[in-house]
Amino acid sequence: MKPPSSERERLVALLAALEDPPRAAELASDDSVLVAVARHHRLSPLLSATCGATLPAPLAEIFRRDRLVTAARNMILGQVAEECLRALATAGIRTIVLKGLDYETRLYRMAGVRPTADVDLLVPNEKRREAFAVLDRLGFEPRAAAPGFDDPDYHEVAWTRRSVEVDLHMALAPLARCRIDYTAVWAEAETFGLGQTKALDLVRHHGAVFHALHMAIDHFDVPAIYLVDLTRLLPTAHAVLRAETTARLWRCLRPLTTAVALAAAFLPRWTRGLAYTSPGPPAAAVRVLAGYGTTSALPRPEQLVRKVMHFDSLVDTIRYLAVQSRRIAMDRIERRVRGRSARQRLGL
Repeated sequence: MKPPSSERERLVALLAALEDPPRAAELASDDSVLVAVARHHRLSPLLSATCGATLPAPLAEIFRRDRLVTAARNMILGQVAEECLRALATAGIRTIVLKGLDYETRLYRMAGVRPTADVDLLVPNEKRREAFAVLDRLGFEPRAAAPGFDDPDYHEVAWTRRSVEVDLHMALAPLARCRIDYTAVWAEAETFGLGQTKALDLVRHHGAVFHALHMAIDHFDVPAIYLVDLTRLLPTAHAVLRAETTARLWRCLRPLTTAVALAAAFLPRWTRGLAYTSPGPPAAAVRVLAGYGTTSALPRPEQLVRKVMHFDSLVDTIRYLAVQSRRIAMDRIERRVRGRSARQRLGL
């Protein structure tokens, strides 16, 4: 078998091993680029758990260590998340756990296989001030992570304490970007156990739409573990169709269409197993597919093109760009002219 010659080919080989573990034996044991690709795409811990028995010994050991590191990191993040959940509950604030910690617990059900960098929590928008006060009491400091983070309608604020970051979401995406039904989000949220703490997570079809939106917000320049996540969020053809219906209602179908096209292209057994045939990918998805699979940073011009291509309507695009332009201008004033700290900007 001819060894892969590019980062994209190596990624295809790694994902093929996840879909068919015996194929892990074909991976080159001395390929440092393969290891770098596996780590960049956050796949090495899952490969250790899924293909440990068939991986070449050197790779098996490297990926086993990555899984141990991930398990230790996720344990710390999980403890912080539980602390925040309990404090928010005491303050009467309902909270939904998003992304990494939720995925490992609900979608993978194996410790240390789903790397995550931070704790993502969603609280009702009308509770933002109370939630800020809770994190402040817990010793977290707000961080000016993006222009407009201090606006009363901004969708998330990053908080840090020592080496841990909590992203507190008041919405799943910028409010000007689409039309998410938050009444349905909170009404249909499901209960699960995070460690010893009772928590909420998004119902599957809501979670899949949010996942795709998050990929689009990051211009689809995301690690391939996101593709695996999506296949687990949408395990049946019915689930895919229900997510598509929701995304259409929320005016964010284009992100989901591209996300599904990416997963289908790199994890073909998923769609074959669903007996689901997606329509031909639109131009936005074709563009993303053509450039996916490297570890290189996406150039800023391409980021902007992808962002604009993934709005469902021209009206939403114009509204979002206008809001963001205003936020960028105001952020420069706050930083350079007024020099106010993140705490001052949040009124703490």
